[in-house]
Amino acid sequence: MKFDDQLTSKAKGDLSYPDMRRAAWYDIELTQQSEIDVFLEASPPGDAVNENFDLGIEVLDPGFRKLVRKDLEEGDQQGDEKKNFEIKDQPPGHYWLHVYLQSRMDTAEYSLKVTIKPSPPTVGKSDFPAQVAFVPQLPMVPISDDTPKNYKPPAPAVVVKHTTKGPPPKKEEPKPPPTTTLSARIIGVSVVAGGTQITVGRGTSSGAAAGMKGKITGLPNGSFTLATCTERACTATVAATTDQIKGAGSVVLTP
Repeated sequence: MKFDDQLTSKAKGDLSYPDMRRAAWYDIELTQQSEIDVFLEASPPGDAVNENFDLGIEVLDPGFRKLVRKDLEEGDQQGDEKKNFEIKDQPPGHYWLHVYLQSRMDTAEYSLKVTIKPSPPTVGKSDFPAQVAFVPQLPMVPISDDTPKNYKPPAPAVVVKHTTKGPPPKKEEPKPPPTTTLSARIIGVSVVAGGTQITVGRGTSSGAAAGMKGKITGLPNGSFTLATCTERACTATVAATTDQIKGAGSVVLTP
């Protein structure tokens, strides 16, 4: 439903159970906590065969849970051609309004009016001290000191610590971090100026970085330095032929 500057929306329609137009659905979008006011007026045909005619209406929340229902089976205003109600303090969300006929021979025209009334802001207000718990009953304290006259508090225990002096502990020399190596496959080979460019299937996301040293497995002249790296692969130039490189197929990288 589209709302004007006064946050009011109106709709009209007609329903016919025999013509398979039994119900109409309307959606309401709340952008802040609000009250929803609904007014429904039905105009049944003058020669209606159903003496117990009643146009039903219900409102569902964003989880399709029933908030209000007024028809022949539930709620008040049964049989009334005019029905109105209000739903207070609803949180923001998408709501559904359902208008429906209830008997197989019913037909009706209707007009619907929905007004949204935003709830006043509650930020900054406090209910103190409503939520503060009452202090429990405290033990009674005598007015005069009831300590016995001959009572003497026990002397505090004295703890003596003995220490022995010895040679200071030797400081251990920090051990250099172990050198780690990374293995990778050669996924691309191309001839460039100064040798052959290889593409290694290991990038920055798996520990490789530009400047790392490397060597092609089983190739004497297969040493290289990674030139550029992406997240998934790195490139380097090797002083070897493409046939030699293709015969190897893998490399070892060191920091």
